[in-house]
Amino acid sequence: MTTSQDGEKKKNLAEYDGDDRIISAHELSLTFKDREKFTINVKSGIPSLDHYCEGFRDGELITISGKTKNGKTLLAQSLTYHFTEKHYQPLWFSFEVPPKQFLSQFAKTPFIYMPGKLKAHMMDWIEERIMESFIKYNTRIVFIDHLHYLFDIQKSRNPSLDIGAIIRRLKGIAVNNEFVIFLLCHTSKAKDENESYESIRDSSFVAQESDCVIMVKRTPEEGDTYARARVEFHRRTGVMEKVVFLMKEGSYLVERARNEGECEPLPPQPKKRSAREGRGIKNYDNN
Repeated sequence: MTTSQDGEKKKNLAEYDGDDRIISAHELSLTFKDREKFTINVKSGIPSLDHYCEGFRDGELITISGKTKNGKTLLAQSLTYHFTEKHYQPLWFSFEVPPKQFLSQFAKTPFIYMPGKLKAHMMDWIEERIMESFIKYNTRIVFIDHLHYLFDIQKSRNPSLDIGAIIRRLKGIAVNNEFVIFLLCHTSKAKDENESYESIRDSSFVAQESDCVIMVKRTPEEGDTYARARVEFHRRTGVMEKVVFLMKEGSYLVERARNEGECEPLPPQPKKRSAREGRGIKNYDNN
């Protein structure tokens, strides 16, 4: 680069006035005040969950996970009910349950939005529908059930990396447009009674990129309609490993009182490594 070219580049940078120009934190904070009326802070209607999460706010990606048939969709539908009661109308992508069955699980047809027809394995289509719903109906809350319908695992050479790319893209959609996105995920099929965010299927990127992970588990040994939601972590509030005791009442999950002697379970313990593994020596004995 010649001296004249270098000088021209510096002159252009000095006069640059694009949206991504460098500004002071004070100037940036003033833009937040201008957009304050658009900020979301919606409550779940479940007191302890609202206490631990301090509501769900724009820009957040919330992951709901747990074993199959353990209440992930039921919790998401319960949140949806409470959101609509507060005049927030979410956008729903219900890949796992047909629309007729999905809507019949509500006490009454909720005021929500859904695509007339779903297309799996197409993230571009998902983003377009999210933006369409926002432009038409001002929807800022999105539910996706579930993660593995967003890409074709059979064609994926590296599911973990592909999932990581999807999670980062969803997080970007939430941050750039001030949305709240709830993503439902399955866990691995390993028989682990104390499941944590590390149990989420196929990729550690799900937990790494999420603002909050909530694990759901039915607990029939405590009561026929009982369940627990465990807030694994919440980045904004700093909460970790907090349990909310739930029961199904009518069509939705509500908070319940703890049974006598009932307490929060201990957090999952890390697997112990052998002395050989601790020294970085691979154990070939079982091969």
